[in-house]
Amino acid sequence: MSDGTKAATFEVKRWQTYVPCKTEYLRGESRSKPFVVDVVEGDRVKVWDPTGGQRMGGHRWIALRNLHETGTTKTGKERRTGFRLHCQPPVDPVRQELCGSCFTWAARDQLAISARGFGHSTCIPCMADIEINS
Repeated sequence: MSDGTKAATFEVKRWQTYVPCKTEYLRGESRSKPFVVDVVEGDRVKVWDPTGGQRMGGHRWIALRNLHETGTTKTGKERRTGFRLHCQPPVDPVRQELCGSCFTWAARDQLAISARGFGHSTCIPCMADIEINS
């Protein structure tokens, strides 16, 4: 940067949510599902998928290099591999829940359905979309 300051470096943190960079979602491909970061350990990250299916709540390790701040490269091209940051960790983990539809952390008063376990709740905007599309 010209003013002598450094740009903030991207940091992978616990409870961040990530979604696939590729535009097409392959049904049933567990490695292409959104996930939540559980542990950052060196050059690898332990993640879990709270959305269900065969790997419900299951953990897996992925390479840290596969996580990106945005869905575009430095040259502006759309990424076709890896995962992009979708949502930062909750501000207040005690009073926020993860919406299982949009993978965004929401305050409990912003939930249409509050359920036990991360990723089982549904936020008000997602519930409205569900009702419209039903």
